[in-house]
Amino acid sequence: MSAGAVCMLVLFIVVIWGGLVFAALSLRGKVDEESGDLGTLPGTTDAELIIRGH
Repeated sequence: MSAGAVCMLVLFIVVIWGGLVFAALSLRGKVDEESGDLGTLPGTTDAELIIRGH
């Protein structure tokens, strides 16, 4: 392979794996109960939703 092809290969490996690591680290910092459509709205805890049958 030429030097240009090796440079492009390394660049795209860094971009793909770097994006994966960044996404994993940013998701690790979020509490699951605070994310999503309902977030921390009143009446959306697990116990309250189970009582309602949702």
